[in-house]
Order: sequence, then structure tokens, then C-alpha cells
Amino acid sequence: MNAQTQMSAPTQQSVGLLNLESFELSQRIAKMLSSSTLVPEQYRATIQKKAGKDDYGNQLWREEPNPNGLPNCIIALNMSNRMGADPIMIMQNLYIVNGRPSWSSQYIMASINSSGRFSALRFAFEDLGEKEIEYTETVWENRKKKNITKTIKIHDYSCVAWAIEKDTGERLDSSKITIEMAVKEGWYTKDGSKWQTMSEQMLRYRAASFFGRVYAPELLMGLRSAEEEQDRMIDVTPESESVVINASDFKHIKNLILKAKSMDALEELESSIYALADESERNELIKFWTAQSEKYKVTDVEPVKTTEAKKPKSTQQEAPPVEEKKPTSAQVRKQMLDQINGFTNSQDLQAIIPFIQSDEILTDAHKTYVLNAVQQKIDEPNKPKAPVINEIKSNSIKGGLIRQIQESKDVAELEVVAKRITENKAQMTDEHHQIVLTSYAQRKEILSQGDIFGEAQSAPDTAVDRAITRIEKCTTQDEINQVWAELESNPYNKFSPEEKLLIEQAAERREAEITA
Repeated sequence: MNAQTQMSAPTQQSVGLLNLESFELSQRIAKMLSSSTLVPEQYRATIQKKAGKDDYGNQLWREEPNPNGLPNCIIALNMSNRMGADPIMIMQNLYIVNGRPSWSSQYIMASINSSGRFSALRFAFEDLGEKEIEYTETVWENRKKKNITKTIKIHDYSCVAWAIEKDTGERLDSSKITIEMAVKEGWYTKDGSKWQTMSEQMLRYRAASFFGRVYAPELLMGLRSAEEEQDRMIDVTPESESVVINASDFKHIKNLILKAKSMDALEELESSIYALADESERNELIKFWTAQSEKYKVTDVEPVKTTEAKKPKSTQQEAPPVEEKKPTSAQVRKQMLDQINGFTNSQDLQAIIPFIQSDEILTDAHKTYVLNAVQQKIDEPNKPKAPVINEIKSNSIKGGLIRQIQESKDVAELEVVAKRITENKAQMTDEHHQIVLTSYAQRKEILSQGDIFGEAQSAPDTAVDRAITRIEKCTTQDEINQVWAELESNPYNKFSPEEKLLIEQAAERREAEITA
């Protein structure tokens, strides 16, 4: 500790938060530390996030700015200044557990041993033999928390941390830590608990932490050890009658949400989501659960219960109850496309693929259409960036297209020009492209009205009529899907909700005729 104090003596005089000069220096040092890869992630200026996988299955990463990195470094510098310790040592041994700062147990032992106030820590063990211990555990029953009493057989040991105070020569002992205490406090029975596999080491860690908090609290600044903070988080994962869910397993819960076949099954998983300790995982699963529940809102809505007045019995036979209408393949396809558009994470898009493949309502053609939409969404981040557009060439293309639009004599010729607009879009600026679209819309409106003095045209007058006519001429499901794809990808077809409904109804009628 003397070496550390000598190294940090200049820092104590210059680094701090209470005057402008010290604070500016703290920021400069913190900026340098946040740019280093030797400090833990919570102190860095950027953090790495998963960005899917490449074609060979290798994990891809992207860097995102970390707004908390610089402030965390400044706080660590302030703590090192107050404690007379090296900043890097503070950063390497300060952990955040469920939003709370805590020390590593090794750091607590090192601080006590190097403080110069005590002799080196020693540990006294005692074998207490085998015991049957009663303890209380919180479980879920009928979606409610309930405390139950259980028993467990253990081989009990006790541990006391002790040291000699140099000023007085007195022996100082920590509180006695036992396996029985770990069971009753809930530390021993947690899933993945190190108390079951490394009981002797955990006894030492806990005894040293208790010793430091009693005899040298200023060394720890009132913080617990990381193991203590982890043990304070008691697992109260709800258990359903059919499956036991491990609330700490993010992927397991996500797969169960995908496999749920009803709203009731999804509601049983809701409690498990909120039991997750990691806030980011919990929020992601909530969004995923909400998206999945939208599918069952149509079929799983319970009728409102009303109290009917008693009626005289009728001699006529009552009509049989009307069966609930199941959603059609087209409706399910539309719901899934809406869900896909809401996803921004490639991992979520990959996870929904098995769900699409196992859906019993979707036809094979609709499954193929939805799977293609998922793949396009996954490939979007990997698309090459658009090249720089030459404004002079763009202006020339704009003039030529406007001239062709004005020379079009009917809607059929104008639709040919529309294809050319689409082909040349990549070579035009957004401003020029918008001017061409405006000119196209004006010309189309004029041509659609027709010659009021001539004979009525036999061709459909509106884009909706033309779309319905194309659908009625389709002979296979793939042709209908192709028409849908062209209508949705064409920026010149701006249909109102009523027009879209007419086209959907025509598609469903034609699908029924083809499959009949």
C-alpha cells in the first residue's frame, strides 16, 4: 500500500471534482483511459455489440458509442484519489452487479493486508459435521408468490477471518460464516451457486468481506463484495405445470415464446420474463413477447360476459353455436410482415424463421414469400452503399423522362415510362426524382380522365381496377404473390386503406378459386 500511496501522491493534489482546474485535468485523464482497451468495458468510450453472423457462421461485431464510459472513468479517478490507490487497480476490481458497485473479494483481502494496520489475514476453519437444515424458498403457484419450507442435508463448516491489530496487539475476529448460514440466507440453493462447488473458497471470501466492513470500512468505502451482491439477488423463477423455466436462460425463454401456440401459453411465460435480472435482456424479451401476442389477439379474445334476463323456454330447437373463424393464410402473412418490419436486430429475424416454417395456417407459397422478406431484412445492413450521384447527369435524365411523360398518349405508354423511372432512380438525386414523380402523377391524372368527347375506354380506369384485373387472370398462387410484390415495391402505386382492402379481397377470392 505504501508503494501505491507514493505513486498516487501527485494525483491526490491535482485530480478531483471540487474545482475547475482539477475537474478539467480529471476529464483529460479520463478521456485517455476511456480510449484504452486495457480497462473494463463499462469504462470505454465505445462498446462492442453483436451484429449477426457472416456466411461462414463467424460472429460479427459492431462498435457503438458508450455515453457512460467517460463519467465512469472520472468517478473511478475520484475514488482512487480518496483511497490512495492506483486508478487502473480500481477499475479492474470494481464490478457493477444489478446496478450496484462492488469490489472483488481478492481486492478486499489485498486492501486489508496492504493497509499497514493489521497483520496478514488468516482463516480459522471448523468441521461441524453433517446436518439437515430447514430453509424457506419462494416459489410461484397459480401465478402468485408463495413461501414454502424445505430441508437439505449438508456437511457444515465454519470459517472466521482474523488478524492482529498492530497498534494494540489485539486479535480481531470476523463474524462466523457457516454453510448453514449460506443455506438459510439463500446463497447456497441458488442456481449455479459457487457455494455448492467451492464452499471453502466462498467461506474465505465472505469472512474477509465481513472483517473489512467491521474493522476497516473506510478501505471499502461502504461497498460489498461482488459475490455478496450476486447472492442478494434471490431467484424466484415461476414454474408452470408443464415446464420448468430457468429465468436466467435468455435463449431458453425466447425459444419457448416462439413455440407457444396460444395466448394462455404466452401469459405463463410473462412472469419469467420479468424475473430476468438483466434489464436489456428483459426489455428485448418484452418487445418480442408483445409482437408474438399480436397473432393471437384475433382468435383468443374472450367474449364479454353479460347477465341476460331469463326468457321463457322455446319449443323450437336452438341454433348451434357459431364456430370462431380462424385467420386465413393471407391475414397471417400480413401480420408476420408487420412483425418483421418492426424488428431491427438480425438475431430476432433469425429466431423467427423456425416459427414461420412450423406455422400450420400459412400456405407453402405464403411461407416462401414471408421467408424471402425475412432474408431481405437480414441482408439490408450488408448492402453496398449507394454511389455518389452526378448532378449534371441526373438533371439530363430528369429532362428526358419528363419529355417522355408529356409525350405519352395513354396510360399504357405512361406505365412503360414508369419502369424507366425506376431503372434510372439510382442515377438521380432525390430532388430530381421527386420532380419526375410529380410530373408523372399529374400526367397520369389527365390521361386517366380520358377524352370526354370520345368513346369510353374498355381498359380499367384506375390502378385498383388494373391490379384486380391482373389478379383475376392469375392461374397459380405464385403469380398472385408476384403481383402483390410488384404492387408493394412500385412507389407510384399509392393505395388508400379502402383500395388495399379491395385488392386483398380479390386476391383471397382468386386464391380460393385456385385451391378449390
